[in-house]
Amino acid sequence: MTDDKMYDAIIVGGGIAGLTAASYLCKYGYHPLVIEKQEETGGLVHSFPYKGFIFDSGIRSIESSGIVKPLIRDLGLDIDYRKSQVTLGIKDQVITLSSKEDIKNYEALMISLFPNDEKDIKKIVKKIYQILGYMDVLYGIDNPMMMDLKKHKSYVIKTLLPWLFKFIPTLYHIDQLTIPVEGYLRRYTQNESLIDMMIQHFFKATPTFFALGYFGLYFDYHYPQGGTGKLTEALTNYILDHQGIIKTKTEIIFVDPEKKYIKDKDDVRYDYKNLIWSSDLKTLYQAIDISSINQKSLKKKVELKKSVIMDKRGAESVLTVYATVDLPLTYFGDIASEHFFYTPQTQGIHRVLLPKVDSMALLEPILSTYYQLQTYEISIPALRDSTMSPNGKTGLIISILMDYDTIKHIDDQGYYQEFKTYTEKAFIDILSSSIYPLLKEHVIDTFSATPLTFKKRNGSTDGAIIGWAYDSKPIPVHHKMSKITSSMKTPIPYIYQAGQWSFSPAGVPISVITGKLSADRVKKNLKKQKN
Repeated sequence: MTDDKMYDAIIVGGGIAGLTAASYLCKYGYHPLVIEKQEETGGLVHSFPYKGFIFDSGIRSIESSGIVKPLIRDLGLDIDYRKSQVTLGIKDQVITLSSKEDIKNYEALMISLFPNDEKDIKKIVKKIYQILGYMDVLYGIDNPMMMDLKKHKSYVIKTLLPWLFKFIPTLYHIDQLTIPVEGYLRRYTQNESLIDMMIQHFFKATPTFFALGYFGLYFDYHYPQGGTGKLTEALTNYILDHQGIIKTKTEIIFVDPEKKYIKDKDDVRYDYKNLIWSSDLKTLYQAIDISSINQKSLKKKVELKKSVIMDKRGAESVLTVYATVDLPLTYFGDIASEHFFYTPQTQGIHRVLLPKVDSMALLEPILSTYYQLQTYEISIPALRDSTMSPNGKTGLIISILMDYDTIKHIDDQGYYQEFKTYTEKAFIDILSSSIYPLLKEHVIDTFSATPLTFKKRNGSTDGAIIGWAYDSKPIPVHHKMSKITSSMKTPIPYIYQAGQWSFSPAGVPISVITGKLSADRVKKNLKKQKN
């Protein structure tokens, strides 16, 4: 069966990248088709109701990075996008992270916890300040890739050109800081617990620039009123209002790069002039029957790219417990902010590895210690927007990093539900015995999500939420800022990639920029094809 229409552009994947690409194509006067596997668009930028509460299922806050705010402004999206306050706590100490001045408090916190490492801590903090200087340059202006420079000549002369003189040498320094942060910090200290306190809430082998510069992103955290999903909801509405087409509950399983069509699971064919793939990148190459490609050069390119991608792993995912609590917002707001990174103990998780065992009874003693030494990311949506919890009650989103293989093994051994039940109780017990002493006796309900949840919901490799594992050798996509303008290219003519799998490390700003870059390239192609 054929869809009986030739589309100027088809976007596979209705997450933030695909919706951005489609929105800009609509803005340029085209009518793209967005195809999404799930019932709703949004992907990892999504919110959902639960028994009178509203929770975020993916990201907890959105940093602009000179990209998201221009997106909202450029498309005229009606979003109340407000600052989200970040706090950091270790044991019984909590500090606010609002500006560079707060790094002094962070230094003091670390020295109070590790007095014998004072000199090392000061050296590391000095490096953090240096990297934040690079961040100020990198994100100091609205990203020029989000601008139509021909229509903003004064911006080019007054803002962009002076910025470029600082940006080019900064780019060199950033590219020198792509080494894993664990190894970098060992240049300054041999205290593994100290290193853990600084970085154990980051993914394994996170590039140094990204990890130590993340303080700058904390300062830039924002939150759409009503939930993070309000951003993708606004983009979805923009597409529909501009005669774009969105087809949900549709999974693409076949791509013909020569005849330029795709097929879904129901064998419906869709013909395209341009294809933007903003879904899991492995599924693209799995959907192509390489043996049927007639062009020898194209076949060779696709084979080579597939060989590079297919054995690569996704980065760690997250393990999340959602809790509804019969306590007012003021109880939690008096202790910390709406976005809180909390570590109950200072030993660090470097000394604990989760084994692959065949029963919960064998795993539980090790898991107990592992959870006690973790860093928890705690998000409280209603502290940003009080309408997201019933009056007098609070919803908590509590997460730690978690490896997909560990959870997959637990599922294979048959104790997945037992593991989830234990985890929900353990998270509540640990936070009740430390930072939130009244929590346990006021919990109404809990439920949880694991890397398996993300894999099932989004179809992403290893349930990853930020793309490729940083220790993939080689990383199968660009991972240096100097190469980002090429991040949407694939070896296949008229097929482009966008989203978390197209650049490393990824996130909402990268997804937005790659979506915009893909749309711009398609626009250029369509003009050529028309002529």
